[in-house]
Amino acid sequence: MDPVADLLSYIDASPTPYHAVAESARRLQSAGYARLEESETWQLSVGERGYCVRGDGSLVAFEIGGEAPGDAGFRIVGAHTDSPNLRLKPVCDVSAHGYRQWAVETYGGLLLHTWLDRDLSLAGRVSLETDAGPRVELVDFPGAGLRVPSLAIHLNREIRSEGLKLDPQRHAAPLAGLDGLPALQDLLARELRARGVAGAAPERILAFDLMLYDPQPASRLGLDGSFVSAPRLDNLASCHAAVSALAGCAGRGAEFTRAIVLYDHEEVGSRSATGAAGTFLLDTLERCVAGFKGGEAQGLARARARSMLISADMAHAVHPGYAEKHDPGHRPVIGGGPVI
Repeated sequence: MDPVADLLSYIDASPTPYHAVAESARRLQSAGYARLEESETWQLSVGERGYCVRGDGSLVAFEIGGEAPGDAGFRIVGAHTDSPNLRLKPVCDVSAHGYRQWAVETYGGLLLHTWLDRDLSLAGRVSLETDAGPRVELVDFPGAGLRVPSLAIHLNREIRSEGLKLDPQRHAAPLAGLDGLPALQDLLARELRARGVAGAAPERILAFDLMLYDPQPASRLGLDGSFVSAPRLDNLASCHAAVSALAGCAGRGAEFTRAIVLYDHEEVGSRSATGAAGTFLLDTLERCVAGFKGGEAQGLARARARSMLISADMAHAVHPGYAEKHDPGHRPVIGGGPVI
């Protein structure tokens, strides 16, 4: 497949970090990578391909090289699955002046004005109680028809002189419908039942992590298709590159162990159990060393000394209308190669 078309497909399938990990796992499984659970013992050997998920939004995948990890080390690419967005509050149903809205909070350093007056949908994960115990399901409402409306110019004439001023608490709540719309838990239960989740009922929903996203499909832009227009390029583009590279070289021998790590929560500082400041990558590397047949003491320290990690993220190309915002000697150009 054309790599640009494949990137667009990957982004469309990944409206949230949880969906990005699910799509990455699907692609890795197609390339022969098996899911490993953190709660199980790992027994690894040369050429073994596996991946592990933590918190549904972070993933580590690897292929053991021809030599023990302690002897040859790792070659790792890191990226992040999350992007700035609007997320529903735990208690989100709001009624005001005949409208039903959902209360939201800002996640990451988003530009709030870019969320105004556009079609929005809802996706994320839901935890529910079942007879077999708690269960987590991904949900997506691609045609939700939500919108964060701006104020008509007739009621906001000062915007011309004072500019747009938005309060996330008051102005970012999307319109979901008119009063009388079922509560969010009812809508979630209905969606889960439609997906075949037997016994899904509003009172059995334990928690949810839902976020708004732009459902407009990713596309090429420009008269000659030179550009990619897509949400969440920061940093699904790097996640796609990492997954594609690892899956594409599956089975190709190398002395070192190849690995990728896709983290959640980068946009809010990475300081979580699933973020880059957590132990997920180090825990996995340690298990690769210890789980390899013949693993030895001090193997992880030796492996780290022989390893390399590239942190892959997006950079801002020079804007033709705001070139002065860049250092004159450092103005990244689209198509000009990596930015270091």
